[in-house]
Amino acid sequence: MLLLDIDHFKTFNDDFGHGVGDQVLRLMAKVLREKVREQDLPARYGGEELIAVMPGADLATCAELAERIRHAIAECTITRRSTGEILPNISVSIGVAQYRSGEAIADLIERCDRALYLAKGGGRNLVMTEVELDRAGAAG
Repeated sequence: MLLLDIDHFKTFNDDFGHGVGDQVLRLMAKVLREKVREQDLPARYGGEELIAVMPGADLATCAELAERIRHAIAECTITRRSTGEILPNISVSIGVAQYRSGEAIADLIERCDRALYLAKGGGRNLVMTEVELDRAGAAG
């Protein structure tokens, strides 16, 4: 599973308006849908967060896909429709975790969310996995 959050989205929304913010969310959802595998389930999780459930994929596969998504979003050019103005690039932070046999889905999502916040705390525009969570816990 991967959890994706648009970096500094509130500031972007405040600076350019909610209409442009909605345009950005639609673009992020489009990139996510295009990058995941056919059997995966991409969805809006809430606010500016998107999620992708990737059945049968291991952690390395999910992390690799997350990196491709992060890179594709960083390359997107966003143009304000009303004026033609090119807006600042968007970046995303992504947390990745793998389902553990018998665990509650809420625990998987929570681990994914912690990895996401590790990515945000590491400077944003990053992919972090539960492996980095384990390392951060050992270091702390």
